[in-house]
Amino acid sequence: MRSFLYTVLTLTIIVVGCKNENTSTIQEEDEIVKLDSLSKEKAEIDVLKLSPQASKDMESFEDFQNLKNLIVSMSKSNPFHVKKYADSINTLVQSFEENLSEDLKINTISSRIAVIATESGLLLQLTETRNQDSQRLMDANIRLLTAYNSLIIQLNELSLAIPENIEKELLRERDILRDSILDPKKKNIKIEE
Repeated sequence: MRSFLYTVLTLTIIVVGCKNENTSTIQEEDEIVKLDSLSKEKAEIDVLKLSPQASKDMESFEDFQNLKNLIVSMSKSNPFHVKKYADSINTLVQSFEENLSEDLKINTISSRIAVIATESGLLLQLTETRNQDSQRLMDANIRLLTAYNSLIIQLNELSLAIPENIEKELLRERDILRDSILDPKKKNIKIEE
């Protein structure tokens, strides 16, 4: 009799334990949030455009054109599509960085690309998590768009850079004006050609 009670008690504990395990598995599956493909949510940041000169300089750079087009798409995307494009944007950023022309391999541009690469990597990492929060995906997308805008500003500044001979002329004029201010007895300022 005692062995019978012991066996029944053991079986009851096993059955109750299995029921608890199944319940927790079902609860974990319910916690996974599905992203809505019809959501109207989108990034509240506009993508900057290249200046006409920078656009002309970059038009033959296919990797940049592909990156720009995908960034524009992501700026209008909801969290579902941001998740869908995360792998593509990460690949395009890496391709853009690898194929960067020598005239763009300067510290300011390289640092902006590094930030974009970091942000695209973080976005990709977020999309690979089990429980995806749409707000976190949109925040990561906004950080990526901001990093891209920073690159655009830097490319625009680079295209508008003052040519070296004009810069030297301006520096020479500045020195002449500074000398005339320091020596008020000189009234006629003569700029050499």
